[in-house]
Amino acid sequence: MSLGHSGSFTVTKDSEFRCGTCKARCTRSPNGDLEYGHLIGCPNRPEEFAKSTSDGSRYYRGEDADDGADGGASA
Repeated sequence: MSLGHSGSFTVTKDSEFRCGTCKARCTRSPNGDLEYGHLIGCPNRPEEFAKSTSDGSRYYRGEDADDGADGGASA
């Protein structure tokens, strides 16, 4: 099954990590001030990040995040 991109859901770089709250794969900015990739509604998502078109239907819904470790990325 194709997810429409060639990216990986694994954490492979030092700046990448899985958020312990929303379970999304996230990336730290080079200076460490920001974390990109948190789901909308995740308390770790920077408040200045507005919802973008790439966010789709990926929302953090509290306990629902424990249903799967893919951060809502599976189809």
